[in-house]
Amino acid sequence: MIETNSTNDFTLQSSISFILKHKITLIIVFIISTIVIGLLSLMLPNYYKSQVTLMAAESDAVSKAVLSQMDNYDALSFGKEKDAEYLMEILSSSTIISKTISKFNLAEHYGIEAENSQAKSDKLNQRLVSNIKVKRTENLGVKLTVWDTDPHYAANIANFMASQMQVLRNDMKRAKMDSLVIALSTSRNRLQKEIDSLAGEFAKVAMQHKIFDPEKMSDRMSQELAKQIASGNQGAVLRLENKLSQIGEYGPSITAMKILLERKTETLKNWDEKLEQVRVDAQSNVPNDFIIDSAYPSELKDKPKRSIIAILGGIGCSFLAIFVLILRDKHRVAKKENEIS
Repeated sequence: MIETNSTNDFTLQSSISFILKHKITLIIVFIISTIVIGLLSLMLPNYYKSQVTLMAAESDAVSKAVLSQMDNYDALSFGKEKDAEYLMEILSSSTIISKTISKFNLAEHYGIEAENSQAKSDKLNQRLVSNIKVKRTENLGVKLTVWDTDPHYAANIANFMASQMQVLRNDMKRAKMDSLVIALSTSRNRLQKEIDSLAGEFAKVAMQHKIFDPEKMSDRMSQELAKQIASGNQGAVLRLENKLSQIGEYGPSITAMKILLERKTETLKNWDEKLEQVRVDAQSNVPNDFIIDSAYPSELKDKPKRSIIAILGGIGCSFLAIFVLILRDKHRVAKKENEIS
């Protein structure tokens, strides 16, 4: 790989020979660069890590799970993959980030100043996002990790974000349920007015013609008419025939109104059940997730790893030194060839 000779051939043997030839120089470069970079890394601030571990719960509605499937509902069951994804999305949302920045006055804590408020907000968001990490665990849990130069800030930020995530999920659920309650209540009230109007019209027509159940009245009067005809009571027969004529004329419309009223009443009953279910969901405070591990201030720094930085820096400088030595040797060989020619 590394060798400079007249034929410009590069082999493993020539590379090793080149490195051994300049081993003293490379060792010196590695040691000095490692020490220098290690000393420079002391200027980097220490960052402490705090973590919160959450487990998502089932996101099924309480009314659906409890009221409809009481034997199959487990209030302590954990969520599925999609529920863990929901947690990760909410924890990384701008709403949680903004509330955290405001709560802990991170502009002052991070020392970020900007004339433009939008630029300041963008810098704060980027700084906080770079100091947090949200990932899913092997068992469908979610782990929130926060780094900060102050261990107490790191722990408080992690716990605050976890608590705000719960608040935000409840607010989202409540906003959705409240809108459904309003929509269902409006539809239910309109249906109730239609029922009241239809019931009033039905009662008016029925009282006006003294016909309340056309089918039953028709059957009974037909039976009575047969009896009166058999007994020869012409006056009663005439009255019964007139009443049957009225039933035949107004009965179908009264029956239709009665059927429509019964259907609307049954629809109203179903609407009331749905509305009650939505109200149960809106008022429920069943936790959407479980906090398994809360964050606490760490006594040991997590980063930077100064030893690793120093070693990697020393290795990088050594490779740079090898490159410089190659160029130097090539230049010498070219100079000698020019002198010979």
